[in-house]
Amino acid sequence: VCPRVNVSELCADGDRFLQSGNPGEATTLYMSAFRTHATSAVSHMRKLERSSLVKVISTLEGWLDGHGDNQSADGINKGLAAVFLSTLCPNNLSATIFKMESLLQSGGLGCEEIFARCTALLEGKRSLHPEGSTQVLLEITRALACLFSQPHSSKGLRLYLAAYRYNKLETASLVRSRQAAHLPKIVKAFKDQILPIRPYVALDNKRSATPTVEFLMAVSPDDREIQELQAADLFLMGRFVESAEIYTSLLHQKLSPRPADELPEDGPERKARLLTCRAAACLSAGGKTAEECTDLGEAFEIHPATARTYFKKLFTDYGTGTAARNHLLQQAERGLSGFKERVLVRADLRSTEGVELLDPVIASLRTLCHLEPDGGGRELRVRLADCLLLRGEHKEALSICSQLAAAQGQQSYQNTVKVLCGYARLLSGDYKGALEDFQAVLEHTTPHPSSCVRALCGRGLLRMMAGSNYLTALDYMTASRLHPQETALTVRCLVPWNFRGLLFTVLLEQGRVMLEGSAKDRSESGSSDDPQHPKHKGQPQAPSKTPTGVHSLAGLLMDLQPHADGPHILTADALYQLGRVEEAHRLLLSVGSPNPRAPVLARLALLQLHRGFHYDTNQLLKKLLACGETSCLRSLLAVAQQKDRALLQGHCHTAAKRILDASLEESSVREAVAYLSIAIMASGGEAEDSLFERARCYVLLGQRKTAIFDFSAILKEHQKHVQALCGRGFTYLMLNQQKECVHDILAALQIKADTVVKEILSLKDKARKLICDWLHQFCRTSLSNTVIAQSVPCHDEQLREAFVIGGALMRTDSGNPRWHLLYVDTLLAKGDVKAASSHLCQVFGQEPRDAEAQARLGVVETWQQRDRRSAAYRLSKVTGKDSSSLDFLLALIPFNQRKCMAQAAALEASVLSSAGQWNQALALLTVAVQATGHRRPQYLRQRAACFAQLAFHERAVADLDGVIQKHASCSDDPRICVEDLCRRGHSLVLCSREGAALEDFTRALGLHREQALQCVEAGLGRQRLAERFMRAALQQYGEQQLDKAWTLIECGLVVDGENAELRRLRARVKREVAGPCNIN
Repeated sequence: VCPRVNVSELCADGDRFLQSGNPGEATTLYMSAFRTHATSAVSHMRKLERSSLVKVISTLEGWLDGHGDNQSADGINKGLAAVFLSTLCPNNLSATIFKMESLLQSGGLGCEEIFARCTALLEGKRSLHPEGSTQVLLEITRALACLFSQPHSSKGLRLYLAAYRYNKLETASLVRSRQAAHLPKIVKAFKDQILPIRPYVALDNKRSATPTVEFLMAVSPDDREIQELQAADLFLMGRFVESAEIYTSLLHQKLSPRPADELPEDGPERKARLLTCRAAACLSAGGKTAEECTDLGEAFEIHPATARTYFKKLFTDYGTGTAARNHLLQQAERGLSGFKERVLVRADLRSTEGVELLDPVIASLRTLCHLEPDGGGRELRVRLADCLLLRGEHKEALSICSQLAAAQGQQSYQNTVKVLCGYARLLSGDYKGALEDFQAVLEHTTPHPSSCVRALCGRGLLRMMAGSNYLTALDYMTASRLHPQETALTVRCLVPWNFRGLLFTVLLEQGRVMLEGSAKDRSESGSSDDPQHPKHKGQPQAPSKTPTGVHSLAGLLMDLQPHADGPHILTADALYQLGRVEEAHRLLLSVGSPNPRAPVLARLALLQLHRGFHYDTNQLLKKLLACGETSCLRSLLAVAQQKDRALLQGHCHTAAKRILDASLEESSVREAVAYLSIAIMASGGEAEDSLFERARCYVLLGQRKTAIFDFSAILKEHQKHVQALCGRGFTYLMLNQQKECVHDILAALQIKADTVVKEILSLKDKARKLICDWLHQFCRTSLSNTVIAQSVPCHDEQLREAFVIGGALMRTDSGNPRWHLLYVDTLLAKGDVKAASSHLCQVFGQEPRDAEAQARLGVVETWQQRDRRSAAYRLSKVTGKDSSSLDFLLALIPFNQRKCMAQAAALEASVLSSAGQWNQALALLTVAVQATGHRRPQYLRQRAACFAQLAFHERAVADLDGVIQKHASCSDDPRICVEDLCRRGHSLVLCSREGAALEDFTRALGLHREQALQCVEAGLGRQRLAERFMRAALQQYGEQQLDKAWTLIECGLVVDGENAELRRLRARVKREVAGPCNIN
């Protein structure tokens, strides 16, 4: 395509757009045509109308200037536009300026020429006369050219400032937009040439740099160093609040990356500088002391050297150094006071809440130390160590205290340093060193009160850790008397948090122990003014083991745990012992509302009773009983006065009696038990009336074992309390414990029998019968043991219990014959036969029909040696019953009379036996045998014969066993022995015990064959006995017991030599014994 044709088309299109009112598109097409063929395009443009050409020129100027209503120049080749514009309008100012900017942008070539040209244009040496923004643009272009051509001169910077003074907004806008690429160099030039030593030097020179700062802020508002320069300038101008705000903004900004050619500024040093500057601004502004002190503290903490340098320049040189130091000291004091106030109102004793309040205090004190040439005076360092210790920084505190203690020639604050050192060592685990420091403070000749309080608390803590709780309480009691608030503060701050709870518990317990001990001592001495001395060897005398000392300790505990009931109760008890009843009452009322706990109710009740308000006492006691926690009374009664305890005991006992008199329902009885329990506790467990009533209540409630405890408590102090003995005995009766029941009733009977009888008669029939039976059984057993162990007559002492029980039983139920028989037996054991006979006849008549009574009459007759035969008959009436009864009755007879009576009985039995009256003979022989103690074989043989006749072969064997056992100890005729063996063998056979029977017959045959054979013939018969020998021999033979079989065969052949079976068996055994293959 021919270029001309293409240019013509482009120009034609541009004309159409220009005519349609779109000069931007038209100008773009004209520029394309110019780029294609400049001459043709320029020729076409010159043919346009003047107005159209102006529109194109305006559009090109707008693109180059970057403003106006023309189309955006984005994507437009501005260099081509500048050439096109210069061709259309030679010496066009916009094109000229753009070309100069392009040259400067390319590296600063031709700077002098550019500077000269801009100067000529501005001074009007040419036909162009720039105005407005164009003038400003020329000025800043000239300034930039001057800056590039003379980099070490301030001329270019002054040109910038002159342009800025001429038109601030336009200058700042054009510099930011047209010289954005050169802006860092411009700013750097200002920093390096105008203020080469950083902004704070301007403060040293005490001259303002406001225009410069204003210009720099306008062109580069985000530069941190320029902002810092602005803050310093505002400080010099006295605009302190604005200066502080800028410093605050700088401190909150994040550091941005710096150019590679610049060394990064040290972060800590810069922050310390900014903080110190802001502190100076806050001080000068006034009313910002806290911010000032905080900034100084943080600055010295971050970089002390930098902070000290700027403090001198910004404070000392301006005369505000002393004021700043005073502010720091005042702020530290206020912070420490605030910390102490916060600590004293902590809800939780173990809490560490509020320690963060010490951080600014410590920072202020450290700042003051840094500001001192020697690192801080002694007082200042002591304060710092104290705060560090309170904060928990014990290692640093120990280091400071060690330095202070080692300082030569300085004795001030010696006690304070020692006690701080002691706590630092305690927290570090050096308990021995800590104790030495505390002891040194306490033993110092000129003690310091606050230090002594802290030392006492520290030593007390160490003593608690060593297990000396009593000494711990003494130390804290002394400290609380010296300075209560300081003691509380020490516990809350310096005692490790994990020991505070234990310390509180130990002090509360020991305070209670001391108060109770004080009350006990005063009660024993009868005076409340006696001095109290420690019980532990080597411990210091306490000003404290008194209600006054305990009151001080309780006040401390109230401060430590304001919402706990324990310290308030201890305080109330101490006030009560001090006689300040009204104060104790008010204190308890303040603690107890709205729902007081049991310990508070108990104390209020006692105080109201002490004051004489019985109705209030009743109401409080009801509330206490409703709580069901009456055990809390023990601690109260341990400190109560004796008269108040007596009042409480009487009041509660009367209330219980009133309740029981009104009703015996379970709820009423339980309520009465509660009142009686209080009465018993008030008496120290010694109120026997209350104990007795409560025991009866427990019986009604079915709590029998608990009732026994109360009865036993009475008897422990009053062994002859008849009602308690009866009550416990009857309770044992309900528990079916016979031995314990009889023991208590017997003890009561020996004290006051009439009362016991009445109590027994008051029981129900079943219980009365059972207890009488138990007493009778016990007395019968005891009497039997006595008369069997001791020969009659017995001594009165041995029969005292029997007489007591017998008399009581007869008075309880005179119609029961057993009681009278017991009484008669007791009289017989005593040997009072006449009285026994009289009582027997009086109760049972001259000829009793009862067998037991007849037996006793037989004993009486035997004693009187009248008719022994009749006596034996009477005694034989009880032989069919328990043999022990007969033994007991026979034991009531003296030995000689018993022996004679036995002979009479044996003779009468012989007569009856001859008449065939074996039963009667057996009864008489039983009397004879037991009367002689089974020692007469003849009586036993006679009775065995009777047993055999009556077919009681087992009993016959038993009697013959006794006879045969005596063969070895006597020299009887062998024939008699043979008879005894044969009789027993006969009975054994009839009892189906043939083995033992054959042994007896074998022994008899061995002793005396003829007599034995005669007995056999009179008894079993030879043939029957031989058959039994034969069966036994066959059994042994079958078991291959040939020797035993041979013996039985021989004995059988002796009995019946004609027995063919025995002979054949003997031959067989003989053959086997003689055989060669016999194996045994």
